[in-house]
Formats: sequence, structure tokens, C-alpha cells
Amino acid sequence: MVIFSQLYIVAIATLIFVLIRLIRARRLYRFKPSHSIRPGDEDLPTISVCLPARNETNAMTECLESVLASNYPKLEVIVLDDNSNDNTSHLIKAFAHAGVRFIKGDPLPDDWLGKNYALETLLGDVSGKYVLFMDVDTRLSPDSISLLVVDLMEKGVAMSSVIPQRYDMQRLSAWFGTLRYFWELVLSSRVRPGASSAVWIIERQVLQDELGGLGRWRDEVQPELHLAAELAKTQDYSLIISTPELGIHYAKKWLSQIETARRLLLPRFYNSTLSVLIGLGLLITILLPQAIVTVAIISGDWSIVWVELIVGVLAGLAVAFYCRLVWVSRWWIGLIVAPYTVWQEFWLLISSAVGYRLGTITWKGRLVARPVRKRTANSI
Repeated sequence: MVIFSQLYIVAIATLIFVLIRLIRARRLYRFKPSHSIRPGDEDLPTISVCLPARNETNAMTECLESVLASNYPKLEVIVLDDNSNDNTSHLIKAFAHAGVRFIKGDPLPDDWLGKNYALETLLGDVSGKYVLFMDVDTRLSPDSISLLVVDLMEKGVAMSSVIPQRYDMQRLSAWFGTLRYFWELVLSSRVRPGASSAVWIIERQVLQDELGGLGRWRDEVQPELHLAAELAKTQDYSLIISTPELGIHYAKKWLSQIETARRLLLPRFYNSTLSVLIGLGLLITILLPQAIVTVAIISGDWSIVWVELIVGVLAGLAVAFYCRLVWVSRWWIGLIVAPYTVWQEFWLLISSAVGYRLGTITWKGRLVARPVRKRTANSI
């Protein structure tokens, strides 16, 4: 019984920690609209929107339509087809009349990840003062780029990345999705801030000249995470949680979310077995109410149910708070499906760690391995 008491204390402390981190994330990162006068068009910087694409027939058209609907006046749009074996290149070329520039990807060098090499190739072909990289499953509202640029200029930072919201709450893929952005918010710190590949914008000169492009992180699964950490050293980075006003959201099928989670989870825990174990322990605390009920039923000792009430309330608050940040509506559904989604994340974290060890992690048909290069003194 002493062991259980200690476990409950640890669980309650862990859940309080998670709640504090989520409250902190809302206070620090949730998008706040500018109250200053928007600069005139002549004072706005040029923006290059860059999309790396590989086998994206299902999402490409809708993504480009949302970009082209932007009201930002100084925009160029460039899409790189990373050797797709479907109809992606034809879909991209169909937007040439709207000013979308097509780049055919080169063969992938041995020491680069495919997406990273696509980003580096795009970087070498842009002319904007800022480069906005985005995933094909991300959607923008007409005001998104304008609001993001004004926010960037007001904060005076070189880079921002945006955690998108989920709008299509009628889909099961939204209800039973992964906890991808939960980790970015809970694990974010000043030294190692969270980052999102959905949309990130960076000053081109800083990325090319000061950071030397993406070469240093050519085999890192989340290069934007490392760029954010590098720029955070000089307080030159900002993480943003989108809101309906900012209008940055995403649509991703369940199977795609599973594949992405397996690819991202171990790297997000810094390729560390100890960090993975800590993450699993955190998930167990959210699942603890189920275990308490099971023990009570088996043992017939219902005196421990009061512990379930405390732990359950804290876990419910954490889930509700997270869902209200990343879902545009129906956050209460997250409470109903939480037992499933947390168990799913538990097994995905294990699957990611084991998959990297066995060499079975893939992305768009290519194997993804843990980085093996020696890190320089400046790398995280």
C-alpha cells in the first residue's frame, strides 16, 4: 500500500506539472493579434512560400489553393517535387498560370534526409527576405501570412513556427489523432523550445549566412527544432499556437498521423532511452485512473477510489486544456476518447524507439535512421 501511495503522489505531481506547462504554453505562445497599425504594402518584406512535396496527390491542390488565396501583397510560391512516383508534379504544374513555380528535385545524396534536402534546394532558389516553409497538409486563411509577418516584425525575431489547429472536427481522424503537439508544448523550454514543421518562417539571410543553411542538420528528422534551439540562444525565435484569427490549421489522415508519430517521437525525445522512459511514465499517469478502478474491482477495496477522483480530475483538466488549444471546437470529445489516444501514444512512443533501433522507420517510402554524424560544439 505504501508503494501505491507513493505512486499516487508521483502521479498527482506529474499531472500538476503538465497542467502548469500547458497553462504556461497558452500564456506565452497562443497567438495574440497586433494592436498596432499594419505597415503599408511598401514597407512589408517579400515572402517566399516553399513547399517540399513527395507523393502528395491527395493534399496538394487544396494546399496550394489556400496559399494562393492569401491577401499578402509580396508573395512568391515555389513547390519542389521530390521525385514523386504519382501525379504530384502534374498537379503542381497545373498552378503555373497562378504564378506557382515548379522545381524538380535532384537525386537524394546519401547523407541527407529527403525532406531536408528538398528544403535546402528550395532555400537556394528563393528571392524573398523571409522564407516560409510549410507542409502540404497545412492550410492557411487569407489573412494568415499577413498576420504572421506583422507578428514576426513586432517581436523582432528571425524565426517563428506555428502549431496549427484542427478544424475538421467532424472527422474521426481528428478525434483519434496523435498527441504530436502535446510534446512540443510540454517539453518546450528556453534552451530547447518547441517547434512545428507545419509552418515556420525564417529570415533568409540568417538561415543562409549565419546558420549556413540546413547542412548541419541534414540528417535530423526535425531540422526546424534544431534551428529554433540555435536561435533561442539569442532570443531570436518565437513559437506560436494558432487561433481562429490566425487561421493556420491542418488536415491529416489517421494513418499519416501514425506514420509521422513513429518518425518524430524518438527524435523529439532527443534519441534518448531515458527521455523515452520519462515520456512513457508521464503517459501512464494520465492512464492511472483506469488502473485504479481495475485494482479496486479486483481487490474489492473501494477506499482508493478517492485517489482516482483526484487523479482523474487532474488528467481530465490536462486533456481538456490541450484539446482547447489545438482543436477549434468540440474539445469535450477529447475527454471521451482520451483513454484511447493516450494508449495509442504510449505504444507509438515504444514503436518509434524500437523502430529506429531495428531500422524499420520510413517516410514517403524512404528509410529514416538516427543521425550518426559527430555533433559540433554548436549543435544541440
